[in-house]
Amino acid sequence: MPSRPGLNRGAMRRIAFFLAVSGAVAASFASEFSDRGIKLFMENKPLEAAPVLEAASKEAGADERVFLYLGIAYQQLGRWDEAVASFRKGLASSVLYRHQFLFNIANSFYAQGRNAFAVEYYDQALAAKPEYAQAYLNRANAKMRLGDHGGAVSDYSLFLSLEPASPQGSEIRRLIDLLGSKAAEADRVKAEAEARLLAEERAKQAMLDEVARSLMEAAEATTNLSAGSGDTQGYDSDLSLDD
Repeated sequence: MPSRPGLNRGAMRRIAFFLAVSGAVAASFASEFSDRGIKLFMENKPLEAAPVLEAASKEAGADERVFLYLGIAYQQLGRWDEAVASFRKGLASSVLYRHQFLFNIANSFYAQGRNAFAVEYYDQALAAKPEYAQAYLNRANAKMRLGDHGGAVSDYSLFLSLEPASPQGSEIRRLIDLLGSKAAEADRVKAEAEARLLAEERAKQAMLDEVARSLMEAAEATTNLSAGSGDTQGYDSDLSLDD
């Protein structure tokens, strides 16, 4: 009769075998979902890819690309909040694609017109990957929307330094020139306005000084007249002394 320890070892071996087989089957399904979802995504079929990638994202140990592709599929479908949620889930355990998760969160905010949030996440994407040219371009566009033309010019210039042969290069350079001219014109108008305001203030001050001087002169004249015209008692005849 086998001893109890022998039975335990056998049971443990069977359990280990069962777990290994179960894990292999689960991994097979997870891989199947991932592969199929990524294939559909690469075929530009976001509507079909999204539910498959969603299923793959729920599997243990899902590849971070699953969350990235799922988020982009949601972006293509205009489902921005779901896109941001997917990117954030992937970002939590991201190793290779951290900058892309941050970049795509920023893109989702930009698409919704939430430009300040977009700039914040483009900042983080560039902190993760300082040479990320596309992030400079998109951040420049967001800054344009916010009216930060100086910041936009800086980012456009950084983009061109990283991508000098970009197909958008000539258009960007033209925009930089226009913004430079606009900034110069704004500076000129501002300087003229400041000079005009200064001239007006000086004219007002000169007028105040003139009025004050006129009042002082009038006051002095009145004072002099009063001092020389004091009333005195008049007598019609000479004084005489009684005997």
